Amino acid sequence: MPIRQVTCFVAVCDLCGTSETTADYTPHGPTEQAVIDIVTEKWGDPSSGWTHTADGRLVCDTVDDEAHRTVHEEAGKTISSCAMTVTFA
Repeated sequence: MPIRQVTCFVAVCDLCGTSETTADYTPHGPTEQAVIDIVTEKWGDPSSGWTHTADGRLVCDTVDDEAHRTVHEEAGKTISSCAMTVTFA
């Protein structure tokens, strides 16, 4: 049985330390930039998903925490608890 080791990158939120998991799947990519592109362009939409700040922080799209909301708002995003509602300034 052939076995091959594969190395990939997984996004981790700089604020809470969690990784994106959707339907028991954690997005991953062959490079740091690839996984940043995946989580910041949720469902192929660059206006939703995680926020990658100018200072390099990667912040998940949780709405349960003031620190997360502040980072998203500073980036011009308002993410609600409803997955269908994302408003940008």
